[in-house]
Amino acid sequence: MTSAARHLPVAWDGHPIEWGEFTADPFVCQINADGTSGSVPPDLCWHCGVRAERVTAEGRVVIPNWPYRLVLRRCTRCGHDQVRNWLTGQEWDLDESDYGPDGSWEDAS
Repeated sequence: MTSAARHLPVAWDGHPIEWGEFTADPFVCQINADGTSGSVPPDLCWHCGVRAERVTAEGRVVIPNWPYRLVLRRCTRCGHDQVRNWLTGQEWDLDESDYGPDGSWEDAS
């Protein structure tokens, strides 16, 4: 399955996720001490080890009294997904089990 064709997790710990559209990661510019500037190359993908652009999608999970704001970053080369909860600072690397009909569940083992 290509990175563009892979679906997003349908749920997070049993709660449905509403995903926004994919957008390109923001352009990052570095300003040097001498006043010159240049673009910062993309990070290496943890999964494939290649510098590749990433795309981002924001997900909202509604849990009574505790809303989640999830941000998913996908490598455009290999399709590997990382998800960060901006409210708690937690980050996860997803695997194939996260894309099934039950969605993503934290491994409690």
